[in-house]
Amino acid sequence: MIPQQRMHTLAMEFLADIVREILMEDEDGIIPLVPNAGEKVLLNRIEEKFREKGFSSAQYSSFDSVLGRPIHEYLNKYFFAELSDHLNLFMYLPKTPFIWHLSSGPEQGFDCYIIIYKWSRDKLMRLRSVYTEHRERSLVNRQSDLSGNDSADAQNEKDRIFRQLKEIEAFKKKIDELLAEGYNPILDDGVGKNIAPLQKKGLIPYEVLNAGQLKKYLNADW
Repeated sequence: MIPQQRMHTLAMEFLADIVREILMEDEDGIIPLVPNAGEKVLLNRIEEKFREKGFSSAQYSSFDSVLGRPIHEYLNKYFFAELSDHLNLFMYLPKTPFIWHLSSGPEQGFDCYIIIYKWSRDKLMRLRSVYTEHRERSLVNRQSDLSGNDSADAQNEKDRIFRQLKEIEAFKKKIDELLAEGYNPILDDGVGKNIAPLQKKGLIPYEVLNAGQLKKYLNADW
């Protein structure tokens, strides 16, 4: 028997390989975790990739129990942090995740994964002008669909959409600031330097760099 913790690590590594493959095949290396952002969500693509690799529906369904929680929940809340910690090969050097989770916040107004091998200033602009705009428009449309509905469920959904739209507004503002400050990620500069400005603005849901590393990389010459 493989110990539970080891099993979980193997499952996480396997999922990381699958996600990396999907992001590399994707045209711009940006894949939303939330619906109606202009592209098929990551969860659906993972299921398709499992099938493509010859896994049955039953095997895909049982992957949740190997991970220890449902895949969608794992992707939304745990994967980025665990991958970052797993890739912390040298205690005194920064963590080096190659897949990043960009998030507007806990309400999931907008959430996506990107891969650093395709990441650039242009991609950040695209994320801002295409993906978040798609998502925002769909939430606004849903809001007007619900406008005449006073049921408790509709009220809860309206409240959530209101919070999600507020979150997206703040998220877009942070991206605009980042672009105005001249953010221009270059792969050869390494993870630390490229992720530091995103972490400082609160665009990623997990602190990849500790306080000292963050300060160092923010002060690095761009």
